[in-house]
Amino acid sequence: MKIVGLSGLLPSRVVTNQDVINLVEEHSRNTFQDDLPKTLKTIGKLLEKSGSETRHWLAANEKPMELMEAAFNSALAQADINKADLDLLIYPNVTRGFIEPANSTFIAKALGLNCRNFDVVDACNGWVTAMDVINSKMEAGEIRYAAIVNMEFGMSDGGPVMPKNFSLQSPAELAYKFPSFTIGEAATVTILSNEAPGNFKFSYINRPDLSDLSTISLPDWKLFCNEEDIARIAPTGGQYLFNSYAAALHEDGRNEAIKVFNLQNVSAADVHKVFIHTGSPKMWEHIGQLIGIDSKLHHVGHKTGNIITASIPFGIFDAVSRGEAEKGQFCMGWAGSGGMVFSALSFTL
Repeated sequence: MKIVGLSGLLPSRVVTNQDVINLVEEHSRNTFQDDLPKTLKTIGKLLEKSGSETRHWLAANEKPMELMEAAFNSALAQADINKADLDLLIYPNVTRGFIEPANSTFIAKALGLNCRNFDVVDACNGWVTAMDVINSKMEAGEIRYAAIVNMEFGMSDGGPVMPKNFSLQSPAELAYKFPSFTIGEAATVTILSNEAPGNFKFSYINRPDLSDLSTISLPDWKLFCNEEDIARIAPTGGQYLFNSYAAALHEDGRNEAIKVFNLQNVSAADVHKVFIHTGSPKMWEHIGQLIGIDSKLHHVGHKTGNIITASIPFGIFDAVSRGEAEKGQFCMGWAGSGGMVFSALSFTL
């Protein structure tokens, strides 16, 4: 399998750390029951510690579907194929407008596609899992060309973050609301061909015992988990809110991220670039230092924010666009995800 077309677009509204702090102040001044100025300073320090500097959100005149279509047309032109050549479309995102039917059906309709399409749900690991599914179908000789459409647009009012996660009542809520302040928005489209069988190698470590650390729950969520999960999830507010215990995720995830990278059995000297999840740039830098791969990490998260499933494809697109990566170079992807799932993949561009 080879990547033959790849495009990424960020919405135009640039949001700084200070903008985020101002929004928290605006939404918390009537609800906060402690020292708000002190907590705002804490948020600033945590943002700096994470490595987050800016993130991109939709401007008033921008629509996710329009950005997606522009990215699709660019990726299709790179691939030098027609829409009719696509055999499969996968939508692997956290943010979505529909549970029924698959959100992919609306993407296929907008793009004028009649190919097989479905969703993959695997938290921030969605793009990696979609790549793995496509790789397997290509190795089986079932499909020639496939597309992955990433659309992470979760910062609009009424979504899983805004405004409720920017409205604080106490400093204790930062334990699970702080990651909301790092989120950005993006659209990417990846087009793949069935050439070069065996080009991609995937490794995973699954820790479902940590599944309650990062959630966006639906109204009847308590029916679909064990009683012990409710204790951690219920205090966060429940229905359709993004909640993520960042400190616990990083503490539990550090060693697993290293383990999954090492499962690839790759020498750092052989790797040109490592494309990473954008959750916390400084956390990934620290983990990279522990295994001597930090100089190979391609960072975009400090400017994009946490763009969730679009992280790795946008990182590849950014590196290629800047002339920092090109066809024929050996690269890797590396992610940690709610669930929890840790993944690493290696491939030649």
